[in-house]
This record gives sequence, structure tokens and C-alpha cells, in this order.
Amino acid sequence: MTSTLLLRRVVPLDHERRLAVARWQREGHLVRLSQPSPQTRYIAFRAQGCHGIWQGMIGAHAWLQAVGPQWFQWLHQEGADQAVLDLFSAVSRPVEIAPDLLDYQRLVDFRLIQGAALQGACLPCISTPQSDLWVIEGPSQRNAPPRPLQAWLQAVPQVLRVVLGNSELARLPSRQLARGDVLVIAAQTRQLFMADLCVGQFTFGKEGLHMQLTPPDSLSPSAPCVLSELPVKLEFVLGELTLSMAALNEIIERQVLPLEPTAAGNVEVRVGGKCIALGELVQLGDRLGVELREVGRGLGHE
Repeated sequence: MTSTLLLRRVVPLDHERRLAVARWQREGHLVRLSQPSPQTRYIAFRAQGCHGIWQGMIGAHAWLQAVGPQWFQWLHQEGADQAVLDLFSAVSRPVEIAPDLLDYQRLVDFRLIQGAALQGACLPCISTPQSDLWVIEGPSQRNAPPRPLQAWLQAVPQVLRVVLGNSELARLPSRQLARGDVLVIAAQTRQLFMADLCVGQFTFGKEGLHMQLTPPDSLSPSAPCVLSELPVKLEFVLGELTLSMAALNEIIERQVLPLEPTAAGNVEVRVGGKCIALGELVQLGDRLGVELREVGRGLGHE
């Protein structure tokens, strides 16, 4: 597929940066994608905090002007950049960042870099009281709490499997099963399954089934809605063809099935047969991916 389709290439690192900015913006933080100035000298550092290890940088002159304007005349002296770096590294918390955005307990590995060394890369840029701070590499881990389900997700179907029980065959039956045979349910488990995980049990009553939901062992019972943590299987539909049984019977190896010219730009993402998003088929590194263009917004198919 990749050898015949001309797909737009998406650099995985750029993709991760865009996702980080979108997530932070959704949480209400002042973050944007921006290119550092090639002419500016930056103080780069590594940060250690509850979100993991991350790398950032801040303009040396802009930081000094914000925290100590009385020292700004240093910038006209020889070795000024090194003096600013020494001052930055001596301060316990030189930059104020919202703890739920990027936390840090300590900064290490201070160095000066020129903006031109980043070759025009677009980096997440965070507005701080001191100056703009660029994130060169995001945190190694992120322990953000799960977000409440969006309204449109309430209509996404999930299959609930009601299992009476099971039996084991010690050996293959000596004859084929036939109409009228009775199979014994050896173990009545009466379990409820969603996404191949047991989510509860049921009992029989006059009105029907009485269900008791319990979180699977792999899920956190303290979660606001344990069912929201269940895995969801996504289907990526490039196109659909309607064929008669006669035409289907004539399909042979290496036959080419036609697709709409716009198929690669209108891939449907489906859950349980319901379309939840539209996107474009792209080359993400060495893998295929779908860059989402529309999510929710009444895309469901009846």
C-alpha cells in the first residue's frame, strides 16, 4: 500500500509535540507551537519532576531582564552570557510553571545554545512570568487523571456479552453433533464481559437478568467510571464497495479493486460500526497512521 499511495509524511516527534500542545491547551494552559529565534542565545536545561524528566530552554537575555533588570547592563560586558547562565543555575526555582502543566523539583545540565542549532524546529512554547519557555523534549511519563467522557462518546456502542458458563470436552465426540442433542453446562459462571474483560455477574429473576457490575482486576476500582477504562477496538475504513455475490465469486488474486480518488483523505474511524472520526491516511515514521480531521460532531452512521 505504501509503495503505490502517495501519502503525506508526518514526523513522529513533530506529531508528539502537536499532541502535547493540544492537550495542554485543552487543560487551559497558555501553550503554543513556536519557532525559537535563530539569533537568540538560550539557556537549556534538564528538569526532574513528578511528570518525569524533560528538557527545556529559555532566552538568556529575556530571563535576566525579567528577574533582575538592574543587572541588565551585564549584557554589554564580555562573558555576559556565561554570567547569566551561572546566575540562572544558582537560583533554586528560576522559572515558575504551573505544577499541573510541567512540574520540576530540580534543574540540571545547564548549557548555552544558539537558536539556529535547532534548525527552525517548532517547539511547544509556554508563557511564564519570567519569559517564554520552550520544551525541547517532553516528560518521560505523564500521570494525568482521566478526563470525563465527552458527550458524543455516550452514543458509542459497546458489546455486552452474557456468558452462562462453560464445559470442557475431554475428547472429541465420537460422532457429529446433531439436532436434539443436549450439551451440559458444567460450570455456571454467569459472567458479564465487555472488551473481553469480565465486568460483573448476573442472576436470574422473574423480570429478567439482575446485573452486578464489578471492575475487572486490571482496572482501578477508584476510577470515576470503571467502564470508561475498558479498551475500545478501532476500525479504520478506507472505503466500501458493494459487490454482488456473482462479482465476489469472480475475485482472483492480484485483482485491483477500485477506490474513490479521495479515499486516503477520508478514512473513517469506527467503533462498533459507528463512525466517530474522519481523517487522512499518512505515513507516520515507518508506519501507517490516520491524522484526525473531525472527531465526534454527529458523524455516526445509522
